[in-house]
Order: sequence, then structure tokens, then C-alpha cells
Amino acid sequence: MNPYAFPSFSAIPLLFVLGLAVIFQNPRDIISRLLFLFYLILTLQSGSAGMLHLSTSEVEANFWNKWPYIFAIPSLVLSMEYALQISGSSQRLKEKMLLIRISTHRWILYFLVLIWWIPLIATDHIIAPVKYYSPTGWEHQYGFLFLPFIIIAFYVWTYILFLLYRGFISASNSIEKRVRLATFMAMGFGNSFLYFLGVILPWLFDIQTHSLAPLGMVPLCMALTYSLMRSQRETIQELNIGLEKKIALRTEELSFANRKLQSTQKQISKYIDHNVVEKIFEGEFTAELSHCRKKLTMFFSDIKDFTQFTDSSDPEDVAKLLNEYLGEMAQIVRTWGGTIPQFTGDSIYAIFGAPDSKGDQGDALSCVRMATEMQERMKTLREKWWNQGIQLPFEIRCGIHTGMANVGNYGSEGFMEYSAIGLNTNLASRLEQVCEPGEIYLSHATWALVKEEIPCEEVGTIDVKGFHYTIQTYRVLLNDVKASSMNKV
Repeated sequence: MNPYAFPSFSAIPLLFVLGLAVIFQNPRDIISRLLFLFYLILTLQSGSAGMLHLSTSEVEANFWNKWPYIFAIPSLVLSMEYALQISGSSQRLKEKMLLIRISTHRWILYFLVLIWWIPLIATDHIIAPVKYYSPTGWEHQYGFLFLPFIIIAFYVWTYILFLLYRGFISASNSIEKRVRLATFMAMGFGNSFLYFLGVILPWLFDIQTHSLAPLGMVPLCMALTYSLMRSQRETIQELNIGLEKKIALRTEELSFANRKLQSTQKQISKYIDHNVVEKIFEGEFTAELSHCRKKLTMFFSDIKDFTQFTDSSDPEDVAKLLNEYLGEMAQIVRTWGGTIPQFTGDSIYAIFGAPDSKGDQGDALSCVRMATEMQERMKTLREKWWNQGIQLPFEIRCGIHTGMANVGNYGSEGFMEYSAIGLNTNLASRLEQVCEPGEIYLSHATWALVKEEIPCEEVGTIDVKGFHYTIQTYRVLLNDVKASSMNKV
């Protein structure tokens, strides 16, 4: 992995969590909604910048080349609208900047900013094709229209800072003064940092510091979030003080709202975790209910006698063991390039071939080798659990089948999951059900793809509902599989 992509990707979870903090605190507030959308666009912008630095070819790099600037345009629009709202829109629209009403500037800027999307997307006159630099990797180049593009951006930030300055000096109370001053300083210093590293140094001095620009997004957004949340909290506190003299019912309602607000802030603060950095947005899927037919290798496994263990053990012990088991197995699945659509109790369902595929044989080999490693890891876990006082000799059963399936997004418009379904999925599940504990069963279709590299033996046939013929079944000879021959993903 190109280390210069890390600043972009490390900003993604932080921006996402800050957005959640803002929208959870006051989802009906237009200012909170604007700031949440602003963070969401910055997250996409940061993710596309990271993908540019991760690109391994010029074609891939040119695909990602313009996306950070494409996302920059809506971020400019959202930042303009946020600055207008936070500074008091009704009063600011009546004022003038350079003898022109703010309302006129607003529509001029909307037109200028949005119209630049056309040459940005359709031509290379603003952002030119990439160039490779060592050691940073692929970097943007600039066309002859980049200068007027930056002038428009400078016009936008002048407009924003003017709004915030006017809002600060005309604030009617200390809360408004603090939040407008904090916003003015955050946008002023934060965007100066972004433009210096992301535009000035690379464009004028050919110093490739693009990858460091996202580092300025996080403190900028943290300052905006803190100032907004503090102003909202202080507003509630002021109302609380003023309403203490009124009837007890209203006072209690405000006290409850304040406690709920503090509880929400505390929960959000626990959301940030170093493991979140592992989540990388590839941008390959759209949030819509759709699927397609693909040839997949499908895997099912479960733990023999796990139900007996749950019935005879404390829930805390069950949860601890299950979490450890699923954590170990999920890591193995990721190592071999598999996708886990779901966990169901102690059962694991994984697919190979979607969204990425190494070819039918490559997918099948990866899946079988993954299952082999799972069986080896289970031996280690079984010994560990035995030493911890768990006497049940846990063993897992694995079933693998290769065939066509419908893969895509399933669920509803409000919630969906990426999965694969179909008759062949049922066959893989059936193989797992008839599998002997501690073994791996393959269908004939999978066996044909892996037989040259994975030693197997025939174990007979099974009947599967929906299939008008018996399914020939094979068992992987685990003792003959050499761990040293496994070439992991």
C-alpha cells in the first residue's frame, strides 16, 4: 500500500463519525444537516484522493484523477450555504459586499461553481492527465483553465469569510459570537492549510504535497463540530436557566432533553476506534436494490454441538467464545479474499468471486485453502478453550460448492445487505449439513477446479431439494494438504 494514501483514508472514519455526531445531536436543524452533508462530501473527496494514490496503473489513476475536484464543487456549495446559515441568513442577504448585495453574490457563485462541472468532467483543461512522481505515486496535473477555477474558489472563500465576519460583529449574544468566530477561524486557517498543501505547492512549485492536504480536513471539521455542538448545548442551557422560573413541567422537559443530548455525545465519543481505519471505501457499489448472475464459490460452516454448549453455559461465556471464534474465522476469510454476507449464530456464510474475482479456479482454490486454514485454526482454539475449562470438543463442518448465483444488494430502500442467493447457495449449505465434523466437503463442480492442487477423496452422493440429480461429494484430505504450498492473497 502506498503510504501517501494513508492521510486520505485515515481521515475517512473521523469525518464520518463527526458527521454522525452532528446529525445525531440535532437531525431537524438545517445547519446540522448542511454540516453533515459537507462532511459526507469531504469523506468521498478524501476517499477518491486516497484511491488515486493507491492506483497501480495510469489508466486506474486517470479514472480517480478528477474525482477529488468533482466532489470539491458540491463541498464549495455546501460550505457557502453553511456559512450563510450560521452567520444569520436573513440579515446577511440584505447586506452588500463590494457594492453588490449578498443575495446577488450568492446566485452568481452558485452559477459559476456549478457551471465549472462541465469543463472539469468533459475536458482536461482544468485537471490534466496524471503524472507519476517518486515516491508519492500518481499526482494531478493542471490545465490552462485551472487558474480561473482557483480564482472562482478564492471568490467563494472571500464570500464565506465576509459572511462569517459580518455575522460575528453583528451577533446578538455571546453564543452567536463564539460559534461564528470559531467557524471563521476554522474555515480561514483550515482552508488555507488545504489550499497551501493541495494547490499552491503542487501547482506553483511542483512540490507534491497533495496527499497531506486531507490532514487539514480533520481539525477543520472537528473545530466546526465542536463550535456547533457547543453553541447548541449552551443555547439549551440558557433556555434552561430562563425557564427555571416557569412551571415545573417545562423545566423537567428541558432537563430531560439536556440529559439525552449529553448521553448522545458520550455514545458518539466511544464510536471512534483504530479498527475503523481498516474500512476503505472503494466506491464500487451504489445504494440501490440490484443484482446480477455470477459464478461463485460459496462456503458454509458451523460448529458441531454449539447449541449444546449454549444451552449449558452462561450467556457471557457463550458470547466471549463466539466472538473469539468469529473474529478468528473472519480474519481468515479476509486473508483469502472472501466476502462474508452474514453471520448466523455460529454459522459463517462466505462467497468467492464477488465483488472481485480471480477466475473460477482461483476463487475455488482460495475458498478451499481458506477452509483448510480454518480447520487448522480450530485445532488451536479447541486446545485453548479446553485449557480454559470448556470440555466440549468443538469441531467445525465446512461445505463448498461452485455455481451460478444471484449476487447483489438485497433488502429494502432503507436497509440492504450484499449477498448471494439461489439453488447453488442451498447446495453449499446442504454440503455443510451432511459434512462430518472436522472435515471439508466439496461438490463435484468445486472438486473439478481444485483436484490438481488439493488432495481429495470421494465420499458418495447426496440429494438436494431443487436438483433433479444426486450430487457427487468429495472430502478434502486435510492431512495431505501442505501448509507451505498455500499462496495467500
